[in-house]
Amino acid sequence: MKSALLALGLLAMFSAPVMAGPCDTDLPALKAMLASAKLQPDVKTQVQDMVAQAEKLCAAGNEAEAADVLSDASSTLAQ
Repeated sequence: MKSALLALGLLAMFSAPVMAGPCDTDLPALKAMLASAKLQPDVKTQVQDMVAQAEKLCAAGNEAEAADVLSDASSTLAQ
């Protein structure tokens, strides 16, 4: 019985991060990176537009599309 409760507890503990999607984790992280990044003005504007687009997709519930936009924005930011 104790092992079953332990297994359920571990399952609950590890499932919470899995449920967090790109809108919950990647978007805030990208915003923080953007705030501290030193970029050319045109690149910064491009990444800001991508972040705004991802926010709209997240609000509409399109997390898969938002993840794609966030990935592109992250790649652009890393250049």
